[in-house]
Amino acid sequence: MKLKEIDRTAMQAWSPAQNHPIYLATGTSAQQLDATFSTNASLEIFELDLSDPSLDMKSCATFSSSHRYHKLIWGPYKMDSKGDVSGVLIAGGENGNIILYDPSKIIAGDKEVVIAQNDKHTGPVRALDVNIFQVRLCLTFTHHS
Repeated sequence: MKLKEIDRTAMQAWSPAQNHPIYLATGTSAQQLDATFSTNASLEIFELDLSDPSLDMKSCATFSSSHRYHKLIWGPYKMDSKGDVSGVLIAGGENGNIILYDPSKIIAGDKEVVIAQNDKHTGPVRALDVNIFQVRLCLTFTHHS
């Protein structure tokens, strides 16, 4: 049974469990083309509203990016007790880059949404994860180095 759907060729990450309302972030997939053969890349954030009977998810924000992604996660780092939009979106790029985004700034429409960026890997970043015990720690993996 479908609850909602988004028609995108994208990586996705759910907002942390503490976050209310629930959001879904999508980032343009690396090495994929959509039906229009577009080369544009973006990060989008959608709100999950289960009280709305339609299948469409409401887009809250779009940020044009110069990166395409192999992996996208939404970590709970810097979450507040009120459950406001927070945390950090961590993206693994096709050119070995790791980019940390502030989702609250993306939703607010700010232009400066990048918290930090690292280009240390020589190959595409294919895996990311956040340590559940120390959420400020993140593991990245690429098959090159």
